[in-house]
Amino acid sequence: MPGENELDPRTLFPEAKEIWLEIGFGGGEHVSGQAQRHPEIGILASEVFLEGVAKLLGQIADDGLQNIRLYPRDGRELVNALAPGSIDRVFILFPDPWPKTRHHKRRLIQPDVLDALSRIVKPNGRVRFATDVRSYADEALQRFLAHPAFEWTARYADDWRQAPDDHLETRYQTKKLGDIAPVYYDFRINSKS
Repeated sequence: MPGENELDPRTLFPEAKEIWLEIGFGGGEHVSGQAQRHPEIGILASEVFLEGVAKLLGQIADDGLQNIRLYPRDGRELVNALAPGSIDRVFILFPDPWPKTRHHKRRLIQPDVLDALSRIVKPNGRVRFATDVRSYADEALQRFLAHPAFEWTARYADDWRQAPDDHLETRYQTKKLGDIAPVYYDFRINSKS
């Protein structure tokens, strides 16, 4: 049972089979594409840049999507407000890499964010992180692996070097601005944590 200050996303999606969260959706291509493919899934989506929010609102209107709820602010605020075990799947796709070393502390994948994600994602729920920046890929993987709640699902190199079958390419991704080919790290929340 959620606490009085916790958001239970089931109140937003009472009929949804699962609830997914995308943090930092950029132009919204992935969110809207997943919503079209999975009308039975409720999708929470956060983005701080209003241009991206406007683009996704246009896609929602154009396609008549009913299974998306937007949070036009920092996704960490939303994560911290969600009820424990209320999310089935999280997508963090190509977040701002904050490339300057002095700004790395601003990167989203930090121990406190991983603690919060491990709280809101159901046991055996999934988290996908993707980036095309080597320093962020290395740092994020190290942090995920150091956290007891996250189990890396990769068994072979191609599991993280090739886009998963259910991945939808984003506009940012097509620009190829990073210094490596994209990596896709999928994690399962350990039911023992």
